[in-house]
Amino acid sequence: MALPKLIRENLATVVAGVLVAAVLVAACLALVPRSTGAAPLVARIHDGEGTVRELPLERDDTLVVETPLGRNVIEVRDGAARVVEADCPNGDCLRQRPISQPGQQLICLPHQLWVEVVEAGAPDGELNAAAVSPESDDIDLVSR
Repeated sequence: MALPKLIRENLATVVAGVLVAAVLVAACLALVPRSTGAAPLVARIHDGEGTVRELPLERDDTLVVETPLGRNVIEVRDGAARVVEADCPNGDCLRQRPISQPGQQLICLPHQLWVEVVEAGAPDGELNAAAVSPESDDIDLVSR
């Protein structure tokens, strides 16, 4: 019988203690990393022969793409993809900045090669022709 009397006499303290405990639990749960539910990102490589390959952006890797049109080497490093070697005449694809976000693309016109960042398992995208048009604002995409 002493316990209920103790709780009654210190009800405000008990309620405050329960609230503090709830806030601490909520703060701990907020700090725990959770999956966003989004699929991991990949660099999807389309070559001039219609072959499609993927490189996960979450691990460093290199892919050599050779077709009758030429040779390109695509590298994934630190979560971004870029063309590090190409035997095309102008080497414009070598001057494009690395890509790491969905929707970004790398393009090698002479080899009919394009690389896009997508979520793993996403349907194939379309070549962003505006990215390589002469009116493009991005001087890194096409050397002028």
